[in-house]
Amino acid sequence: MRAAVFLNGSPDPPDLLRRAAARADLVVAADGGALHALAAGVVPDLVVGDMDSLGDEGARRVEGRGASLERHPSRKDKMDGHLAVLAARERGVTDLDLLCAAGGRPGAVFALPHLLLAAERMGVRATVAAEWGEMFVVEDGHRTVGGVPGESVSVFPVSGVAEGVTLEGFEYPLGEARIGAGDTLGFHNELLGEEARVAVKGGALLVIHETRRDEARTMPGGGGETF
Repeated sequence: MRAAVFLNGSPDPPDLLRRAAARADLVVAADGGALHALAAGVVPDLVVGDMDSLGDEGARRVEGRGASLERHPSRKDKMDGHLAVLAARERGVTDLDLLCAAGGRPGAVFALPHLLLAAERMGVRATVAAEWGEMFVVEDGHRTVGGVPGESVSVFPVSGVAEGVTLEGFEYPLGEARIGAGDTLGFHNELLGEEARVAVKGGALLVIHETRRDEARTMPGGGGETF
């Protein structure tokens, strides 16, 4: 089951948002992310958060369009985006696209890799989908990167040292490498073909795939659907 989760960062292009929502079984918005969804012509199935960004008027507006609201107290121990991912997981979601995730508050941008890691540890395959490309975390496992030859892919450790890092199908392959904090070894590699593989045996890697805007692209996660 797939979900599209709208965060409250900078809005992505409406066409991208509509395509991601169209392939989702469930559309969730984290608080003010509901406004980005509505602006793109998408009505969320569920809005999660303390509604401080959405406000009373916005909450009434989105509820009037048919969305359900899951309200949380303002004093909480998780950001609204984390609560939205949890709500999606509770409803059986196993794959999700995080939308409107980049930009916005600096603290939220730095929280994004940790939100991706939290989803990974819930057993949810999460991918940030944006105009510039995609971003995801892989922990103790592997994922495929699909794209156009020459596109940039960078990998960085998220939680301590990443051990056994293997990159296959890249201009600069790696085999069983060790990448720690403060190491830029994983910055700006390039796809050799249309598909490559990122694997890590211990620890977690943040993978940032920058797509070429002038080329045909696929939806994130290696699904092969036209972006």
